[in-house]
Amino acid sequence: MPEHTPAPTPARSLYGFFMYLFSKIILAVYCIWAITPDSYLHYLNIYYYPQKYWAIAVPIQCLVGLTMFAFLVYPSSNLKLTTKINSLNSICDNFRQIDRKSIENHSSLNYSCICMNKTKCMKYTYLASAKELEENAVPKLEDLDIRLVCKKLYLYK
Repeated sequence: MPEHTPAPTPARSLYGFFMYLFSKIILAVYCIWAITPDSYLHYLNIYYYPQKYWAIAVPIQCLVGLTMFAFLVYPSSNLKLTTKINSLNSICDNFRQIDRKSIENHSSLNYSCICMNKTKCMKYTYLASAKELEENAVPKLEDLDIRLVCKKLYLYK
């Protein structure tokens, strides 16, 4: 079974190369059509082509559509997916993680050393107390209790 890799296979590299050539040719034809005066195109017996108006109108319409999507459609869809302000799901859900245990169980800590030079390692010469570990450790990511948030925000005693 072949290994899945992002490296280009011969077929994908050919597709990419031809898409590159195709996009460059289309850009060249577009620029020739948009810039070249009608008299030169008639001299080459090219009579059936869109009006020059569309050379400016289509890119501007694409930019307006992109702007409408970026500033209206995308935020509106996100607002539609959020819960109402008075919903209990906005306060508490099934995926919350509340863990108020302090660092009392030292067996869960990883005591492996990552030093390159073991003779200069401070692991064996300095031992931190439980209080120092608790004060200097980065707390685990958890959700805040809504009562604590209201107490801090609105200064309730």
